[in-house]
Amino acid sequence: MDKRIIRVNMSEAYRYMGCRGTPQGDLLKDLEAAAKLVESSVLSREVLRICDIERTGALTLKETGLVLEGKAVAALLHDSEKCAIFCATLGSDIEALIRKWQLKDLAFAAMLDACANSAIENVCDDIEAELREAYAAQGLYLTDRFSPGYGDLPITLQSAFCTALDTTRRIGVTVSESSIMIPRKSVSALIGISSKPQKHRDTGCVDCLVGPACHYLRNGVTCYGQAL
Repeated sequence: MDKRIIRVNMSEAYRYMGCRGTPQGDLLKDLEAAAKLVESSVLSREVLRICDIERTGALTLKETGLVLEGKAVAALLHDSEKCAIFCATLGSDIEALIRKWQLKDLAFAAMLDACANSAIENVCDDIEAELREAYAAQGLYLTDRFSPGYGDLPITLQSAFCTALDTTRRIGVTVSESSIMIPRKSVSALIGISSKPQKHRDTGCVDCLVGPACHYLRNGVTCYGQAL
């Protein structure tokens, strides 16, 4: 794969900082500087796998034995015959950069963190767009992207996702006992592949097990990047 261009969405980064509206003045200049530093300092690493879906009892990704729990993912994959699973990461360099700035300027470090969050989401958007284009050429359709922790798909499946993708060996991503991905700027997700056109589905804040404790909602954004 060619080197992927890392992009930061300024509005999205601003929301990740817990802010609403549009950054202005010196704040905008500092956020732009943080975005440029992230875009020029990190590279993404990715791993992807295509699996058959088996429905003999539990919803299972056949080649991996990965069981997908919850009503939300079952509804998402209702018409899908196959499923793409992937993991993407910005690696540990961005974490080292944020820690470096935390010693000098906590506010700027927070901007770097928010910009990195936006950057990894944009990497996932790019992967999804590439898959859509490739499968559209075959007359196939993709569902929305869905990750462990969305709706009622347990975050505890994160470890099984990464095992199925062999992320530790292939891209250096591990999962902690509390289901946190390390490096932190990493995302795993699945996308259904179907012979039928797929409608956009809400990912299910109503059904989400995190509920009012969700830090994304407190920041005025969903975990799938939609502004509230």
